[in-house]
Amino acid sequence: MSNDDEKRAHVTEHLAELRARLMRSIIYLLIGAVAAWFCYDYLLDFLTRPMMGVLDLKGAKFLLTSFPEPFMIQLQTCIVAGLIICFPAITAEIWGFVSPGLMPNERRPLKWIMPLAALLFCAGVVVCYLILPKAFSWFAAYVPRNAELRPSLQQSVLFTVKMLLAFGIVFELPVVLMLLAKVGIVNSRMLLGNWRGAMVGISIVSAIITPSNDAFSMLMMAIPVSGLYFVSILLVRLVESDSAAPGPVHRLFARFRRKGN
Repeated sequence: MSNDDEKRAHVTEHLAELRARLMRSIIYLLIGAVAAWFCYDYLLDFLTRPMMGVLDLKGAKFLLTSFPEPFMIQLQTCIVAGLIICFPAITAEIWGFVSPGLMPNERRPLKWIMPLAALLFCAGVVVCYLILPKAFSWFAAYVPRNAELRPSLQQSVLFTVKMLLAFGIVFELPVVLMLLAKVGIVNSRMLLGNWRGAMVGISIVSAIITPSNDAFSMLMMAIPVSGLYFVSILLVRLVESDSAAPGPVHRLFARFRRKGN
């Protein structure tokens, strides 16, 4: 077999592995969604609890405007909840695909990246859930005296789920920076020297990624993520590569061409 044929076969093999991991990730998502579907009553109570204090205070109830709406709420909520539930398993699939492209000495300090990613995601979800009651109270304070609060159940539940997911994803910042440091793209000195620009960037991303795009939600996200940025600088010191040594970026893709070389 020629070198070109070997390269082509090697690439095909790893593309097949990527496809298999993507399929498994989709299966994990479906399993999580089905689990959320059977626990929907508890899930709905969990998602609406941060709003109940405001609704009780205002003497308000959720509003449904059509017959299909309850089904669509359950379907959309369970899909997003399934993604949150299976996120650690999807992270494991990503790590399983990437790690063989790293050398053993590079893999060792990163072996705890996966559990750290799962922990940070859960921390983001918990922080968001604890802050949400204050957020809804802040929103309700702007209801005019001559208006009656009748929030849409669909919009309210999806807002909560999207906020939880957004916080979980943004809290992965330390993991992203550690991976970038390991491949030689950033280092702790660079991150510390550019912290002011990073704060501006975090504020912009927080304003974009929060579902309501309001100032309060942005601050809810920007303040803890800004703290995570400085924690990330300490974590980056543990994994950053020597700037004089060749960076390992190419090794992430070397598994696609190793036999050809």
